Amino acid sequence: MSVTEKKEITVAEARKLLIDKAEELDPLQRRVLEYTIRFSKLDSETAKQLTEELVKDADIDRSLAVQIVNAMPGSIPEIRTFLGRQRIIAEDTMAKILGIIEKYRVEE
Repeated sequence: MSVTEKKEITVAEARKLLIDKAEELDPLQRRVLEYTIRFSKLDSETAKQLTEELVKDADIDRSLAVQIVNAMPGSIPEIRTFLGRQRIIAEDTMAKILGIIEKYRVEE
């Protein structure tokens, strides 16, 4: 595999890319595939849609949206863990983020 484009993607999107190339993977890439299978919380298309909706409707940058989609936080305090000290987001925006996530949450 070679780099053709560089952008942040969710674990679910990485899983799909790796599964599509499963025969060509080296040992490290196979370990990454195992990780993505184990830890992805959504299918790749749903994860992509959720990421795009968070970027568009909640007005957050893509890298933060990808982190949120990977973890699928269930509360505002959990969302705050992704913000760190550098970002301050209004409570209503965090509630909006949580509402968007809830639309995509899969029962485990």
